[in-house]
Amino acid sequence: MIEGTTTPLLDRAVRSHLSGLQGLRGVQAFIGQAGDWTEASCRGAVPPDIHRRVLASFDPDAGGAVEALEGKGGWLATYMLGGPGLDLVLILVMDSLDPAELQARLPMIESKVGWLMVAALADRQAAGDSRAQGSEIGAQILLDAAQARTRRILADQWIARLETAFRPGLVCVQWVVDGTPKLVALSGGGLIERPSDARGDLEALAKIAIANRAPLLVSAETDQLSAKNADLVQAANDEPVAVGRTDRRDAAFGLVERLGARRALILPIYEREETAAVVELLFERDNDHGLRVEGAEVIATLLGEALAIQGRAHPRVFRRIGVWLLDLIRAIFGKTAWKLKFAVALIAMSLLVASVVPSNYRPSFTARVEAGDRRIVSAPFDGFLSDAAFELGDRVEAGSLLVALEDSEIRLTIAQLQAGLSQTEAELQAARAARDTAQVRLLEARREQSIAELALVHRQLELSRFEAPSDAIIVGGDAWRRIGDRVRLGEPLLELAAADSFRILAFVSEDWVAESVPGTEATALLTAYPDRSIPVRLADIGADPQTRDGTNTFPVWFEIIDPLDLKILDGMRGVVRLEIGERSVLEAYSRGIRRWLDRFLWRLGIGGGDGA
Repeated sequence: MIEGTTTPLLDRAVRSHLSGLQGLRGVQAFIGQAGDWTEASCRGAVPPDIHRRVLASFDPDAGGAVEALEGKGGWLATYMLGGPGLDLVLILVMDSLDPAELQARLPMIESKVGWLMVAALADRQAAGDSRAQGSEIGAQILLDAAQARTRRILADQWIARLETAFRPGLVCVQWVVDGTPKLVALSGGGLIERPSDARGDLEALAKIAIANRAPLLVSAETDQLSAKNADLVQAANDEPVAVGRTDRRDAAFGLVERLGARRALILPIYEREETAAVVELLFERDNDHGLRVEGAEVIATLLGEALAIQGRAHPRVFRRIGVWLLDLIRAIFGKTAWKLKFAVALIAMSLLVASVVPSNYRPSFTARVEAGDRRIVSAPFDGFLSDAAFELGDRVEAGSLLVALEDSEIRLTIAQLQAGLSQTEAELQAARAARDTAQVRLLEARREQSIAELALVHRQLELSRFEAPSDAIIVGGDAWRRIGDRVRLGEPLLELAAADSFRILAFVSEDWVAESVPGTEATALLTAYPDRSIPVRLADIGADPQTRDGTNTFPVWFEIIDPLDLKILDGMRGVVRLEIGERSVLEAYSRGIRRWLDRFLWRLGIGGGDGA
């Protein structure tokens, strides 16, 4: 379990001395120094805000007090004790007992208070010793940091010092990049390059320390003690209450057990408020040489300072380049007035030249080819696809057969209807010859029905074959892959686009929309034809903004000016460059800075623009 308290001896004393008391629902212990109170132990069901009132009325000579609890019943007992430089407050929640029973229990509890104060004083002394131990070890690490040429050497120094001080079974160092720990050094010269279960467990422990943002002491002994005294905590309705375990504690203890250790110390190391490294010490036995949370915090702080010292003494490549550039600037311009004046004059002259030299600056934007005047060919009825000669990207001429459905059943139906119609005509002639008026009317109605059915089936036969109404390009569908498959009424088979309806869709940054008016000429360059520029003209600007690469853009359509002999397909990608006219080099390349400055001044109420 993760030891979250800085008073483990007092917490253990509370569990050891008070666990056998019958009728105890919960206990909460506070230690204080100069009016600053710290919760040292909390076990069982204690009202969440009762300690505020008790601590506010602290009197070192008050001793014990008992009062009845409102609500669920029971008794609240408090003990206040002032020690040598350390105060102790004990809050106990008891079951609903008879006054006689309560009077018999209170002396038993009061006899334990002295032992708790002794444990608290021992905790304070152990904390001081632990801080001193951490400072001594950290001082040695700080002295070594400036000698480490690389961070890997620094990690090896940490491992050597920590092994000498605590003699753990394993020490490892992990660097943290973007919140992800990576094992870089291991005591004993173990391999760190290959993935393994042990390496995964070590990195998982580091992630827990990063999330906790504090040093962690993971102890199997503490976990066993908590389980042993779990019967101490009972809720007011006699239901067991959790003893402080969380998923994070369980995960850390489980990882330590899988690594074959009894105790573990995990130290997150910070650099500018961000976790830069995690150091882990694993102990195979319960003896950790007096290491506590207080000393761990001191060591973690000094390890962070050692990391900063190593970075300043041996900067990385980019920092060295920056220092070199700064030294070069100082060497050229120096600190004297004439060099500064020369630099200012050189900059002014450069700006003057840039303001008169013309520049054909053309902003570019991502674009893609889109086909207009689209038409979808769908199945006219349920049936089987018998023919589809063209594939995606094929050009088709007007009158070309695009898709055909199996029509043998339709033709058979037509033959049957025609035979029936002929028979009806013959019977109608016979009825007229016999002057049978009723039969004539019946047969005429049957003939009209057969004629209508025959016309409907003929129409279905016509629809079974679809021909291109004009020159087009196949831009969608997969009918050529489904020959022989069954299709349903209305199911799309192919998508056509007029051959001369291709246009280019670009996504123009919001900063350039005001200068992009219909009729503006531009040049498109497609990825498929990198050596062939395509002249285009701005046709329309859409009103559906999209965020691309963190920039707000608007869709802009360009029409191709001259017919091309290139095979342009729907979905091709490229770039479009706007022809915005000639301007100076200074105006072209300072445009972004000027627009940002205008917006900034406008927010401050300094810029132009009349407000209504």
